[in-house]
Amino acid sequence: MLNSESGEMEKLKVVKTISSIYEHNMEDDHVWDCYCAFLDLFLEDDAITTNYLINLIELTRGQRLVYRNKLAEMGFELTPNELNQYIFLLLMALNEYMDSIDA
Repeated sequence: MLNSESGEMEKLKVVKTISSIYEHNMEDDHVWDCYCAFLDLFLEDDAITTNYLINLIELTRGQRLVYRNKLAEMGFELTPNELNQYIFLLLMALNEYMDSIDA
C-alpha cells in the first residue's frame, strides 16, 4: 500500500505471506480487507487505538485465550489460528506504517 508500486502486488504479497505461514488461512479478500483496515487504524495516529493494537500483538498464549473468550462472550468466536492470523496482519500493518513514517 504505502511502499508498493501497485495495490494488487501488495495484496498478492500479503495473501501469499499469510498462506505460507498458516494452514487453514482466511479467504484472500478477507485477509486483504483486514490488513487495509489495520493499516488505516495506524494511519489515523490515534494513540489510544495504536496502544490497544500493540497490546494485542504482545499478548501471551494464555492472554490470547482470555481475549478469545471475551470476544466469544460478545458473539465473535475465533479459533486460535484465526486470532494468530489477525495478530500477524496487525504486525504486517504496523511494519508498513513504521516504514512510512521513517521515510
